[in-house]
Amino acid sequence: MRKWLWIVGAGSVIYALAMVAQTTNMDAGLAFFLVLGMLLLTAAKWFEQSVGWYRKHRLAFWAAGVCAFAAVIVLESFILTSAVTDPKKVDSRAETILILGAGTKDGRPGAVLKARLDKALEFDSLHNKGLFVVSGGKGLGKKVSEGQVMKNYLMDNGVEEERIIIEDKATSTHENIAYATQLIEKRSRSGKLLIVTSDFHLFRAKYIAKKQGIKAEGLGAPLRISSIPQAHVREYFAIIKTLISS
Repeated sequence: MRKWLWIVGAGSVIYALAMVAQTTNMDAGLAFFLVLGMLLLTAAKWFEQSVGWYRKHRLAFWAAGVCAFAAVIVLESFILTSAVTDPKKVDSRAETILILGAGTKDGRPGAVLKARLDKALEFDSLHNKGLFVVSGGKGLGKKVSEGQVMKNYLMDNGVEEERIIIEDKATSTHENIAYATQLIEKRSRSGKLLIVTSDFHLFRAKYIAKKQGIKAEGLGAPLRISSIPQAHVREYFAIIKTLISS
């Protein structure tokens, strides 16, 4: 048992640090794995004391474990049932494509953001040439906003500048949708709206849009396998916060 605590703890810490190095961003998902790994390593180092603590609080430990497992099942069902990733399965009449921002690196889209942009371009190539709205402010320590990075990427991939609106102030999903829809209304666009984000993020994005009185379809971009644990754990916390505050 002690050996497994060392292995899993070290694996969690290494995973968190490797993802931070790759994305240059520490979020709630990576913080969870970092803290979890450190707790497991601490338990392994002081194994006898940890076993004594576990025996003393066994009932509370298992109750917390069962509650956490049930919460994960419910939250994961929200994520998976909302994850539409095939452009052919969403309404082709969408006239405006809202792409939600994500991390950038050296003035270029990070892997998650690039996947979102590519998914939006895939939808656009299949259907009518509509309006792109790219939404995202400046991340911590960044010189260029996510919105500007997204516009540059779309133009590099053949999208005309006049078809792109930038929203570069938003720092959350709530602000992404609220600020972007204000810009859409100024352009007198009243047609169908398609929100493009990552597959794990679709449930929350559409929920927030609905709470703001906005009817929208959703299209998700899949994640790389290495990003799934971090992204889903982060989204668990974000969904809970959104549901509580709404």
